[in-house]
Amino acid sequence: MLSPEQKRHFLALEAENNLPYPQLPAEARRALDEGVICDMFEGHAPYKPRYVLPDYARFLANGSEWLELEGAKDLDDALSLLTILYHHVPSVTSMPVYLGQLDALLQLYVRILTQDEIDVRIKRFWRYLDRTLPDAFMHANIGPSDSPITRAILRADADLKQVSPNLTFIYDPEITPDDLLLKVAKNICECSKPHIANGPVYDKIFTKGATGL
Repeated sequence: MLSPEQKRHFLALEAENNLPYPQLPAEARRALDEGVICDMFEGHAPYKPRYVLPDYARFLANGSEWLELEGAKDLDDALSLLTILYHHVPSVTSMPVYLGQLDALLQLYVRILTQDEIDVRIKRFWRYLDRTLPDAFMHANIGPSDSPITRAILRADADLKQVSPNLTFIYDPEITPDDLLLKVAKNICECSKPHIANGPVYDKIFTKGATGL
């Protein structure tokens, strides 16, 4: 059963599909027709972004004049700001595909909260993401460092066992403690997440600390 928002999205897609399909080279057209490649049924519009990586750290620090929001001062502020911004990230899916390097983003705003207080907030945030942005393409990164936010995210994910958000743990043998890697492995057994990415390898290919995996 589709929600009103999903119905509106698919109606808009029907309107787009009244446009002619974008011009393709003959070989690409043949590959598409034969099912060798797939356009993921994203419509006939010539260009719509999918993998948008906003500068979430800048947004949390400075807020947004357009959204009339001040920068975050604590963890409650940071979580509230992210829940607002996620609904304004342009994407062909109408949902954000990348949620950010969440532990690094949020740890700055923890201040004097206890681990239990952090856990309650992160679990509430995690449930919110699944219920309002139910898209398995939506994902976040954590790691390679350990932090109370990292642990809280792993606990929430193992406990709730939601499809979304998807999650990648960036592993670095020089940084990641063994007990954190063990917790990641246990989470995989619990909820099939997170995926593990080899941080040092990706750092050689992409901009370090500015990559969504």
